[in-house]
Formats: sequence, C-alpha cells, structure tokens
Amino acid sequence: MSAARDGDEIAFARLIEAEAPHVFRAVLAVVRSPQDAQEVIQDASIRAWRQLRGLRDEASWPAWYRRIAVRQAIDMAGRRRVRVREISIEDAPETAGAGDVGRDPASAVVERLAVMSALGRLTPDDRAILGLRYGSDLEVPDVALALGIPLGTAKSRLHRAISRLAAEMEADDGDR
Repeated sequence: MSAARDGDEIAFARLIEAEAPHVFRAVLAVVRSPQDAQEVIQDASIRAWRQLRGLRDEASWPAWYRRIAVRQAIDMAGRRRVRVREISIEDAPETAGAGDVGRDPASAVVERLAVMSALGRLTPDDRAILGLRYGSDLEVPDVALALGIPLGTAKSRLHRAISRLAAEMEADDGDR
C-alpha cells in the first residue's frame, strides 16, 4: 500500500486486481452491463489513484475503493437512466447454484431470469446495496463501510431494497 501511495503504478495495479472480482460484481449489479461495469471500474480506478494519498487508514482500502466504484456506478446509472433490458436465455448463468440441487434446471433458469428482470426495475441505489450484500457476498457492516453510511442506515436500506425486489417479483407473478 505504501508503495502505491508513493506513486508505484505496479503496486497500485496489484491493489486494484485484488479487489477486482468483488468490485466488478457490485458495479455490475448497479449498471447491468459488463461494458458499463468495466467503464465504471476504469473511472473509479483513476479516481482512486488520484485520491490515494488522502487515504488515511491503509486497512480501509478495500471498502474505500468499493465506495468510489459503487458511487461511480450509481452516478452512471442515474445519468443513463438504466432501463430494463430484455433478458434472453443466453443471459442465464450456465451453472446451477448450491440451492438448485435436485431442482429442475429449467425452473432454476426461469427463476434467475425473473430475479434479474425484477432487479432491473429497482433504483440504482437498491441494486447497489443488494449487489454488495449478495453479489459481492459482503456482510452488512462491510456494505455500510463500502457505501460510507451508518450500519443502521445500511440495514434499513437493505430491508427496503429486499422488500421492493419481492414486490417486483410478486408483480411479475401476477402478470403470468
């Protein structure tokens, strides 16, 4: 970390690479496009490089960088007013999740598509908190840290986002 703060670009690249999978999942949950996620990460990395000297606590690097990236993603989603995109069967994950054991693979794909569609109708802020909690598998205190908000606020926002997601999914069920 200290080498990166002193201007070592290779050391900084290593810091970015260590967080890349987590940050990508969180950002993708907000912007919903791999290309947009890559753009956000590039912009966030540049911003982090420029502001790295101001980071006081080296141990807070992962949360600090995630916060920059998620805020960039929310800003992009707001500017572009991300719309629900058509979801095709090709967009469905290729492998079944742990909860899919013993289930019909087709129903697992349909369920995932329904979740992805419902997520697309949520606000960027809702997608960000859900993406950090479930996409990046962060515990709620870490989500709060990544978003730069108090723990209680993170808990209430997460609860509201889950409720909104459930309502969207129920609305989809009613449309069938």
